This record gives sequence, structure tokens and C-alpha cells, in this order.
Amino acid sequence: MSDIKKSKQELIDELKMLRRRIDDLQALENAQSSIQKALEKSEERYRTVFENTGTATIIIENDMIISMVNAKFEELTGYSKKEIQGKMKWSEFVVKEDVERMRQYHFKRRKDRNAAPTEYECRVFNRFGEVKDMYVRIDMISGTLNSVGSFNDITAFKQTEKALIESERKLSKLMGNLPGMAYRCINDQFRTMKYVSAGCKWLTDYSPFELIDNSKKAYMEMIHPEDKDYIFDQIQSSLASGRPFQMEYRITTASGKLKWVWEEGLGIVAEDGSVKEVEGFISDMTEHKMEEQQLRKENIRLKSSIKERYKFGDIVGKNRSMQAVYEHISKAAATDANVIIYGESGTGKELVAREIHRLSDNSERPFVPVNCSAIPENLFESELFGYKKGAFTGAVQDKPGFFDQADGGTLFLDEMGEIGLSAQVKLLRVLDGGGYTPVGGNEVKKARVRIVAATNRDLKKEVQAGRMREDFFYRIHIIPITLPPLRERKDDLPLLIEHFLTIYATSENMPLLDGKVLGMLYNYDWPGNVRELQNVLQRYITMKTLDFMSTSVSRPVSLEDWKTVEFRETSESLDQAMANFEKNIILGVLEQKKWQKYKAAAVLQIDRKTLFRKMKKYGLL
Repeated sequence: MSDIKKSKQELIDELKMLRRRIDDLQALENAQSSIQKALEKSEERYRTVFENTGTATIIIENDMIISMVNAKFEELTGYSKKEIQGKMKWSEFVVKEDVERMRQYHFKRRKDRNAAPTEYECRVFNRFGEVKDMYVRIDMISGTLNSVGSFNDITAFKQTEKALIESERKLSKLMGNLPGMAYRCINDQFRTMKYVSAGCKWLTDYSPFELIDNSKKAYMEMIHPEDKDYIFDQIQSSLASGRPFQMEYRITTASGKLKWVWEEGLGIVAEDGSVKEVEGFISDMTEHKMEEQQLRKENIRLKSSIKERYKFGDIVGKNRSMQAVYEHISKAAATDANVIIYGESGTGKELVAREIHRLSDNSERPFVPVNCSAIPENLFESELFGYKKGAFTGAVQDKPGFFDQADGGTLFLDEMGEIGLSAQVKLLRVLDGGGYTPVGGNEVKKARVRIVAATNRDLKKEVQAGRMREDFFYRIHIIPITLPPLRERKDDLPLLIEHFLTIYATSENMPLLDGKVLGMLYNYDWPGNVRELQNVLQRYITMKTLDFMSTSVSRPVSLEDWKTVEFRETSESLDQAMANFEKNIILGVLEQKKWQKYKAAAVLQIDRKTLFRKMKKYGLL
């Protein structure tokens, strides 16, 4: 009975145990089902993420086979998932030029995930052969030899970038071809350049890299010292008010050339409101400035010709022949051509040469006068061209010649007709642009010199006589100016006498010139011309004796021979005295010619119209 009962109990326990086992299995099955559902849900979520990354995405096996792709990759390549997954390698989509590089990346990252870049660019093509630029991001999947890669199409960006590069290239070329320099600089005391266009070489003779960051030269150092303060103040004032600036100033280029430039610029305002950089453009306006200065000089010359016809610089005279001389001076000064001045001794040839130089563009450069007749022929070359140390006995150091001294200016060769034939040959070479060599030297030098020559000889007759080379004559005889002798312009005597008395006489020793003394001055032929008149008047003021020092007068003419001329104080001005002098001269000649006006005009060497005008002026009609 007990055994039967025991057996029952055991059966019951076993049944309970069996039921627990069944419950455990059921629970396990339920758990596995939940896990499976979770896995399926996770996989579905993963696939959703994979499909919706927004970029073409693939999973790559160790052997480069693509195991999974999303729809974006299908769209990118034109192939379906069926055609790609488990069948195609990624290398089949990459252009030939990029395959080897990406293959190395593939295997390197599987040995060490940090051995290859995770981001780079490449180009892929679709089944239709269309090539696209891609930005690729690839990383390893942890715990596997698989990697996941995403491809972002940047074709439009690359095209824009290419177009931008081409645009910048064209802009750079355009800026380089502009006649000037575009720039961006720091707003500091040096104007430190951060960018300059290729035009800076043409403008400044410096290459861009020599100016950027003041590598070789700070731009501010190129500005003329007299303009620096003005430039700095002008820029700062404009930037402070937020206005663009415009200005002109001078710079010295790398080759030492002085240029006028025009600059326009504008400040670049930083986030904090300060102006830390400036952008602008600088152009060469030298030619324009020279034209402006030339016009200004022409204006001065015009005013001289209109308002001061009785005087031109230091030259005095209103005679018709002198008016022609003034016109020739103005025209000669406006060019760089060589000038030859003809005239007797004492007519003022050097004054004319100096006036041409004063009115020329090189007026600030040297004027070097040379008396050719005073230079021995054997020293002519060393004097004009200079010599080197040791060239001959006594040459203890280098000596510059007259051409060196006159570089950039005017060389006045007085008494040109006295130069010998051998010296003419040497000068001709210089005039033809061949340069010159200092005595004892080897280097050929070239000086930018304007030649103004003078002579009292007839050079055409010198050529005919064989004393002057014909080719030399034509090189110097480009702009001829002929000065009249004083005897042919005696109507200028009042002006000249007034001029010299103003220079040499004082209120204490100002002489009173009566009609007889003035008559002597007027009737004298003046073989020594204006220089002789100057000396006679200087002696007259100093010695109280009218001495012409001429062979045409047998002895000095003292005032005793003409009654004593009293030197007394007078209320008359110098102009009044000279007017009285002219009136007395005209009156004396009229009386001498018995008031026959045409004869009087002939003696006075003026036309009848001028004589009538002066007679009316002085009440002689």
C-alpha cells in the first residue's frame, strides 16, 4: 500500500517537475521569440537608418565585395541591389586614376584602422559612364573586418570651385595686366602689404614677393620723404571718417626712378569696428603729371611773352629782333633737342642758354658752362669725359668730366667754333648716343645731357673751310638762335641803361645823365655789345668818367669835355629819368634832321609809326 502510495507521490512530483520544465521551455521560447523580435526590430531599425542616411552608403567585406547597399547608392551607380550585393567590388565603380590609392587605404585600415584616412575625395562613374566627384567617409565596423562607407556627391561643388578658381585666375590675370597695382595692406606705419597684384613690378620695379610682408621693401619707404607725412595724415583722416581716399604723391622705384602715382583706397572695417586693413589701387600718373607741369610752364612762358616783353628772365630788350629771340627760347625750352646760339661777343649768349635751361623740364638739374676755347686740345677729352686714377702722371684720383657733372641737365659749350676736328669726332660719338669712356677707363658711360652750344663764328663757313665736320655741324645745328648786336637794337638802350643802373648804382651815387652823355651812349657803335655797355656804365658810376675803351675813341671822354655833369639828388624816379632821356634823344635827332620824321626814324632805327607814338607820348607833335 505504501509502495503504491509512494509511487503515486513520485508520479505526482515528476508530473510537477515536468510541468515546470514545460513552463521553463515555454518561458525560454517566449524569451527567444522576444529576442528574435527585438533583433528583427533592431535590424529593421538599422536598415531604416542605413537606407535613410541621406548619402549613398555601402558595407564592404574584407575582399572588397559590397555586401549591402542602400537606395541612394543604387541611384548613384544605376545598378540594383541584386546586381551589386555579394557580387560586385567597390573598385568597379571608381575611376582608374583613383583605384590604386583607395585599394591601399582599404587594406591599411584593416591592419590598423588609424593607418588610412577616413575622409577623402575620389571620382566614381555609373553604368552610363558618367563621372562624378565624391566626398567619401569610410570607417571600420567594430569587431569585424568589414567597413561602412558613405559617398556624398560634390560634383556641383567641384564645378563651382573650378569655376571660382578659373574666375580668380582671370581676375589675377586682369589685375596683372592693369597699368597699376591692386593691393591689400595692414593699416600700420609701414603700410605692410598682404597682397599685391603682378602690376607692382611694372609700377615699382619690385616683384610681389619682395613687397609682401615687407620682405625686401616696405611700401612706405618708397614714398618721397616730402610726401610721407601728408600721405599718412590723409589716409588716417579718411579712414577715421569712413570715407574712401584719393591722393597723388611721388615714389622712388627699385631702379631709382622717380614716379608720380595716383592712389584710391578704402578701409576694411573689422568686427570690433576698427580699420585694420586697407584695400586700393595705385596707378602711374607720371606722364600726366609731366604734361600738367609742361602746361604750367607753357603758361608761365605765355605770360612772359605777353606781360614782360621788355624782359625775358635776365634778358632785357623789347626790340622786334629780341621778341623773336624770346619766342625761340620758349620753343627750345619745350624740347630736349640740341640748340646752337649765334651772336657776337657780349650779346648775351650764356644768358640765353641759362634761360633755356631755366624754362626746361630739367631746370632743377645742373647747368654746366664750358668755355671750349680755354681748353687745350690735348686736355679736351679728359676735361669733358673725366679720367681714372693713374690714367697719367698727376691723376691721383678719379675725376668726373663735364658730361658727368651735367648728367640730367644742360651742358653749355661756349665758343663751339674753337673745337678741333679730333675733339669733334669724340663729341660726335656722344651726340650719336654711343657714350664716352673716361681717360684711362674701360667702361662706356652714357649721360643724359642736353647740349646748348654758342659761337660767334659762321659755322657753315667753317664747314666749307674744312675746319668743322659736316656731320658734327648737323648734330648741333638743330635749333639755331641768332642774337642781334647792340648796334642793331639801340631802341633797347634806355631799358638796358635802366637795368644796369638799378644793379650797380645806389641812391648815393646814382648819376644824373644829361642829354650829351646819353647822346654819346646812343651814337656809339658798341662793338663789345651789351657786355661793353655794362662795363662802361659800371666805370661811369665808379670813376665818374665815360670811357668806351675803344679804338674808335682816341682818348677817354671825360665829363669835362661835355660840361660837368652834376651828380645831385633829384626827385625824379628812375623811370622818369629814362623817359626824359628817350625824349631828349628823339628831340635831338628831330632837330638834327630839321623835323623830317622819316629821316629821324631811320637814324633812330625805329619805324615811323613808333616814332609818331613816342612823339605823341612826349608832347612833341
